[in-house]
Parts: sequence; C-alpha cells; structure tokens
Amino acid sequence: MCRILRPRHVPSQATVSTIALALIPRAVALNLAIGAIVAALKLPVYLDSMGTVLVAALAGPLAAVITGVTSNLVLGMLSSPTFIAFIPVTAVIGGAAGLASRAGAFRSVPRALAAGLLIGLLAGAASVPIVLALFGGVTAGGTGIVTIALRALHLPFEAAALVASVSVDVIDKMFSCATVAAVLARLPRRIGARFGLPQPTA
Repeated sequence: MCRILRPRHVPSQATVSTIALALIPRAVALNLAIGAIVAALKLPVYLDSMGTVLVAALAGPLAAVITGVTSNLVLGMLSSPTFIAFIPVTAVIGGAAGLASRAGAFRSVPRALAAGLLIGLLAGAASVPIVLALFGGVTAGGTGIVTIALRALHLPFEAAALVASVSVDVIDKMFSCATVAAVLARLPRRIGARFGLPQPTA
C-alpha cells in the first residue's frame, strides 16, 4: 500500500503572518506616539516611522507598508488630512526597509546606518514632489524649518526643498534604522526565533 506524501504548506511571501498582524497595531501606536513627542518638541526630524522600520525588520516589506500606510491614515483622521498626502512616502519607507531587512541590514548597527542612508534618500526624493505640489515647498514640520533656513542663504526654492527633504530624511532614517538594529541585538533568542531572525550582532 502506497502512502501519498502531501507537501507541507509554505506561506506565501505576499501574505502577512498572524504574528505580524498582532505587531502592526502596536507599531502604528509607536509611530504616532513618537511622532507626537517630536512635534511637541518641534525637532527638525520626524522619527514617526520607527514602528514601520521595526515591523520591516521583523515581518518584511508587506507588513511594513501596511504599518506605514495605516499610521498616516490614522494621523489624517485624527490630526490633519495633510498626512494622507504622504502615504506614498510611507509605502516607500516600509517597502525599502523590508527589502533591506531581507538583505541582512539589521544584523548590525553599521549595516543599519547604511540602510538608513539609502531609505532616507528614497523617502526624501519621494516627498519632494508632494511638498512642492501641495504645500508650496514648505511644511509645518522640521523639513519646512530647514527649507526656510536654506532660502535665507539664497538657495533656489526647488533646490532648498530638495536638500531639506533629503537631508532631514537621511538623518531621520539612519537614526531609526540604527535604533531598531540596537533593539533587535538585545532581543531574547526565543522572541527573535518567532520571527525567523538570526541572533543579530552588535
């Protein structure tokens, strides 16, 4: 009598695991909380994608994109509709951070800094057309402050907006990615194993 061996189910890379679904709302809350603190202190950075980067490192690009998009949707409903305009930027951040994670970017702080540099460049470039089209090049956040400072140095408007957006995003994402890598380096092995992570090095 022959037994038929059925292949084990292999989860699709385009699906979100149950653990990731449980992690996403907590990451959204983290984004909102840190973003509110930064806004209250009027710092020239955002730090409101820390939860998105954390989800990217733990659960991949799709879960990270969902986290970023959801964060801006909630902010758009609770704070200002202008946040909804930046949903494409949050998708870029989540997707890029997730792909960076698959390449091992969060296994050490130096790798995370390099990933943050690339993610910041992509996010800054993606946000410039939105800032110019909808806000005339100046927003109420940290980027707007930098833009005004650059304009005072007689830099052309579009160039000032580009330099401000990219420079702020690069600093912001490098800090966020390095912080996430440092956190992952201190995760207990059993928790990291639940997300299929190798034990990171400092």
